[in-house]
Amino acid sequence: MSQNINLSKKIIAYDDETVKEELTKILSDKYNRDLRITSFVREDIRKPGRNIVSRLYLQLDDCDRITVIIKQINPDWLNNISGEDFIAVSKALGRIMSGKRIAPELYGTVSNSEKGRFWLFMEDLGKNLITGREDFENEEMRHCLGFVEKVAKIHLLFAEQNEENLQKTFQPLLAEPRTKKGWRDRYESDIEKSPNNIKTINQTGKFSWLNEMETPFIDILKPCLDIIDRIVSQPFVFGHWDMAPEENLVIAREGEEPIYYFIDWDEIYFGPALDNLPIIRLDETEELALVERYWECARGSAFVPSEKDECFLMYNYCRLMRYIYNVYHLSERLIQTQFGDIGAAERIRHSISDAITLAKKLQMINNYQ
Repeated sequence: MSQNINLSKKIIAYDDETVKEELTKILSDKYNRDLRITSFVREDIRKPGRNIVSRLYLQLDDCDRITVIIKQINPDWLNNISGEDFIAVSKALGRIMSGKRIAPELYGTVSNSEKGRFWLFMEDLGKNLITGREDFENEEMRHCLGFVEKVAKIHLLFAEQNEENLQKTFQPLLAEPRTKKGWRDRYESDIEKSPNNIKTINQTGKFSWLNEMETPFIDILKPCLDIIDRIVSQPFVFGHWDMAPEENLVIAREGEEPIYYFIDWDEIYFGPALDNLPIIRLDETEELALVERYWECARGSAFVPSEKDECFLMYNYCRLMRYIYNVYHLSERLIQTQFGDIGAAERIRHSISDAITLAKKLQMINNYQ
């Protein structure tokens, strides 16, 4: 079976014989012997788009049967990143995380710009955990706690590396902002620009819920300037920017115990540790239980305050600024679509409501009843 898929400007190689040939070399190196793949079956598990992800079922000449995941990168979806850079960062991540039960073992890579082949071959950990964020909110609490424990392990693992070297190595995939000044500028810009956007949206008269929310939301913004220093003074960590469990998490098994793995590292985060915690539960008590578990795992490091209550406070500061960030960027999107993006409007409504509620809880506003 051999075919090419034209996704946009370039042809992404999708040649099973070539895949088989490259994988034979990689597995021979991995097992330190010459081997042959006597049977090869391919199952696509992600449709062409940003990349093609497939599961390969292999029969080896020594009667072993294994499965391998291949991820084929579409260079046109890498924006300003070259395929060579993507592969280089992936290899660096593989060296750091190999054997740490954080991400799949990276077996090997192919980087061929002439043929447009940028491939990752990695351990098969099984299917994604769930299909949507709302499903994860109903997941067993032990799985959610395990998810947060893995986040802490990632942060602590990268802390063992040289920060300057990581900055240089991860630069191609490192999401903005990348410095403490960048975070400060983003926070200040979100606070400064949000009011005009909200006023513009409210003036359309299309969103009646905004009439009562505009003033109290704008009232909380100035007090938020006072917490920026506290957030950016915290130690920064490397982590996974997109911690959406519905896309990037699988639960594997070791005996009866679940093990949690991140499977997709297309964007790398550098910022405040407590800002990198995913909000994956709706119930406040459960959410704080997740923060407490992170504090327990990272306790003794510079990433969390020594006192648990201070950790909760800093987490809430980060969460409040995340709501404001969402309001600004979603309002930009809503305005650009001429107020037709109903999904963005609903997310703005929830973010504003959550921001007001949290600011009131933190006693940052006194004039809103």
